[in-house]
Amino acid sequence: MTDTASSHRTTDATTETAYFSISGMHTQACESYLERRATRLDGVSDATASYTAEMIRVTYDPARVERDVIEEALSAWGYRASDPTPKETPTERNDFDFDHLRTIFSVIAVSPVYIIYAAFFYPVYLGLISTDALDNHAIVTGLYGPVAMFTTITVLGVGFPILRSAAISLRERRLTLDVLIALTALSAYAYSIVSLLFLDRLYLFFDVATSIVVLATIANHARARYKRRAVQDLTDIVDDTETTARRLHDDGTTGSVTVEECVGGDQLLVRPGERIPLDGTVVEGHGTVNEALITGEARPQRKVPGDDVVGGSVVADGAFEIAVTGGATSTLDRLRGLVWDLQTEGDSADRLTDRVAAVYTPLVVVLAVLTLGAWTGVGATTETVVRTALIVLVVACPVALTLVTPLAIGRGLATAAARDVPVLDQTILERVTNVDVVAFDKTGTLTTGKMRVATIYAPDADAEAVRRRASAVESRSSHPIATAIREHASSDSPSVERFERHRYGVTATVDGDPTAVGNPRLFDALDWETPAHVQDAIESVRAQGAIPTVVGWDDVARGVVAIEDEPRPDWEATVSAFAEAGRHVVVITGDDSAAAHRFADHPAIDAVHADVAPETKEGLVRRLREEYGTVAMVGDGTNDAPALAAADLGVAMVSGSDFTATVADALVTADDLSPVRSLFAIARGTRRRLRENLLLALAVPAIGLPLAVIGYVTPLVATGLTAVGIALVLANSRRALTLDDSATDV
Repeated sequence: MTDTASSHRTTDATTETAYFSISGMHTQACESYLERRATRLDGVSDATASYTAEMIRVTYDPARVERDVIEEALSAWGYRASDPTPKETPTERNDFDFDHLRTIFSVIAVSPVYIIYAAFFYPVYLGLISTDALDNHAIVTGLYGPVAMFTTITVLGVGFPILRSAAISLRERRLTLDVLIALTALSAYAYSIVSLLFLDRLYLFFDVATSIVVLATIANHARARYKRRAVQDLTDIVDDTETTARRLHDDGTTGSVTVEECVGGDQLLVRPGERIPLDGTVVEGHGTVNEALITGEARPQRKVPGDDVVGGSVVADGAFEIAVTGGATSTLDRLRGLVWDLQTEGDSADRLTDRVAAVYTPLVVVLAVLTLGAWTGVGATTETVVRTALIVLVVACPVALTLVTPLAIGRGLATAAARDVPVLDQTILERVTNVDVVAFDKTGTLTTGKMRVATIYAPDADAEAVRRRASAVESRSSHPIATAIREHASSDSPSVERFERHRYGVTATVDGDPTAVGNPRLFDALDWETPAHVQDAIESVRAQGAIPTVVGWDDVARGVVAIEDEPRPDWEATVSAFAEAGRHVVVITGDDSAAAHRFADHPAIDAVHADVAPETKEGLVRRLREEYGTVAMVGDGTNDAPALAAADLGVAMVSGSDFTATVADALVTADDLSPVRSLFAIARGTRRRLRENLLLALAVPAIGLPLAVIGYVTPLVATGLTAVGIALVLANSRRALTLDDSATDV
């Protein structure tokens, strides 16, 4: 058998990960079944399926189990495992897939049923013509023959995924909505077949059985399409990340190239917070690398010259020169893993649907049984008893309920992407509304982060020497201050060795001299001398509201670079909106209190935490949680990544580092803060839409069931009520969310 899985190395040297395309996936029950079937194989350590992506990811030991064995095990019960197309991500699916084809075929298959019913039976049911017109066994049998055939094709063929899902759910002792849908369709079908063969009945339920299956198929297709569109918005973002690398030239300069242009032996420069473009070996530099995306290990791994690094991991601290050893394909495969994780993130919509099903399904079954008993007790005929109980099932058929939460969440995700705040973890649409405190990082979040050098103070040194040395040291840092210093300097920066990142700045060896650039506290920590005139320059810069960045070499502070950072125009409106909504607002910054004074004086801000070192931001977030409750963190830059991960809700400005984006729950892709307010408004709007959908889906059976129990609903009306419920939920979900970004809706 040919190799049918796309695979790449992962986790350790003994395991591989394979992706299989799976045709025939329908619901979460399908996911559970396939995952269980894969993990039962000896040598398979993990399996994660996604019915939205129609794929399964399997981690296995190739020495113990072959990929074709896994494929064969997954190709059962109507599922078929196959090889994804080369470089295909889990969402790069053909729009005209099998699910789409099945939906079209279901409509074609039931057309003869509806035509015959509309031409011959509905006029009788509606009293438009006498039953005498069909009071002939040959006529009835001749009409019902093709109807029965097409109904069988529809229920057992088109409806097979629903029946399979129901069977799997029952095997797992779960009462899902598919169980009730399958029960309704099969009951109507079985009653009609038995009556046609043995009882010669005129009033049969073939149209009801086919309608239930077709409506459920259309609903499932709509649900999958909604989720795929939402996921595609996220994959578009991932597809745009880290497609370039910074290649080092022989003269010490760097140039930007695509990862596809890199070849083995190329030397690349990777700064803190950046994703390592390709597999390689550290040539120069010391620091830590976060490999969580690749290995699942949350703790950063220390790397020194000679150590191997893997493409797709992120430099958490320090900067590296690496020699490329692997091509672009391996890195793209790992980034595919990030796309996959976005899709298989816990689906709050499906969890809520399961909770509703666990209550609704048994209630409806009990009601149908009670109806059966009640009509039997009053002496009704067998036909009337069974017919009434079936109508109860049809009226209560939960096809509309299967759409309630997926469509509401899908609308929320689509709206968020359109409003420049794509959501990476859809569960935050539930969590956002419970936020008690919103913590903003200052630099790059409340401010533009586009810093500029205002002036350079060099009391006892050449200002150009201060500029050149500062630029050289900052050439390997991704901090906004470093960017401003590099842009202000000339292009002929001296060579740099022994780059190292510290709590309050960075150090390196420049032209053979130990050089330091950073916060004044860096020089205290290094025990370097800060002359009085340099200290005076520091205080002068602070008095101007600028950020003092001290530059020194040979154990002495030599000059001060004044850095200015303008606040974002809408920062006041944003913090005021959250304060007026009753949420606590705090600002976190690594700068001193003088640089943050404009924020400390604002009445909407409860507290400003200044001089917060990068490694202590996470602890501060935890203290805020203990003091206030649920914490939302809005940040930008490498230093904010641990704090974003520690917060209950992390929102990253997309201008921040790639590492920040991977730990965030949502991204802000615009150059202002309004999407942050929009996120909260969208969450509230989504919850309103969910409640509306639930009300509409339950309103129809709430009205129809009492009438059905007492026998006042015909099969045609019962089917119509099911269709009405679906139409109402679909129409309501298509409406744009009504949002108010003001204080009252955040």
